[in-house]
Amino acid sequence: MAQEKLVKEVFFSDYLRKQARKSLAACIAWAGIALTLLLIGIVIGVAFIVVSGVVATMAALFVAATLGPSYTAYRCGIRGEQVLRAHLLALGLGDDCTAYYNLPLNGNGRVFDIDCIIVGPPGLYVFEVKHHHGLILYRNGVWARIKAGRKGTLYWGQFGDPSGQLYRNIRRLKELLGNINGLWFNGVVVFTNPRAVIDVEGLRWVKAITVKDLNQILSTRTVLSSEQIEKINARLSASA
Repeated sequence: MAQEKLVKEVFFSDYLRKQARKSLAACIAWAGIALTLLLIGIVIGVAFIVVSGVVATMAALFVAATLGPSYTAYRCGIRGEQVLRAHLLALGLGDDCTAYYNLPLNGNGRVFDIDCIIVGPPGLYVFEVKHHHGLILYRNGVWARIKAGRKGTLYWGQFGDPSGQLYRNIRRLKELLGNINGLWFNGVVVFTNPRAVIDVEGLRWVKAITVKDLNQILSTRTVLSSEQIEKINARLSASA
C-alpha cells in the first residue's frame, strides 16, 4: 500500500522558544545571584553582603513579576502553534500544499512573526494563532474574554487585537509576495485551546474560528494554479 504524502512543512524561526528561554534565564539568573549573596553573607557574617543579597532578592522578585507573565504567554503561544500543526496534519492535506511556520517580516523597525501560512491548490491562508480559553467575544472592534478563576469566579477583560495583528501581517505579506494575479489572502484567527468558545459578530475581511473548525475553512476546490503556487513558494523560500 502506497504511503500517503502529507503536507510539506517549512519552519522559518524559533522566535517564541527563544523569547521564552530568555525570560526564564533572566528569572533564574537573578534568583541565583540573590540566593548566592544571601548564603555567602550569612555564612561569613558580612552584613554588607547580606544587605546586597536582600536587594538582589527584591530585584529578582521584580524581574519575576515582569518577565514571568511574558514567559507564560510565550509558552502558551508555543502550545497553540503545536495544536494548530497537529490539526493541519490531521486534515490530510497532500504534498501539493506547504505549511510555513513563523515567517519573520520586518515593519516599522521591528520584526513580526506570522504564525502559519498554508499555500496550495485550496488557496493562500494566513493564520494568527491564539491559545486563550474561556468565552471569546468580538463586538465593535473590541476583543474581550470571560473566564472562570480557580474558585469559579468569572473574570471579564479585554485582550490584544488578533484581527488587527492579522490585517498588518497580511499587508506585509502582500508586499513580500508582490504582484501575483488573482491572489486572494484568506486571513484566519484560530483559537486552539479546547476550552475556548467564540462569539464573534461584525468581524470584516478575516474570519475567527476554533481549531476544530479548520476543515470548514480550508476550501476543497482548486483556487490557485500550479503557476501561482510555484511563484508564492519561490518568494517565500527566498525570504528565508
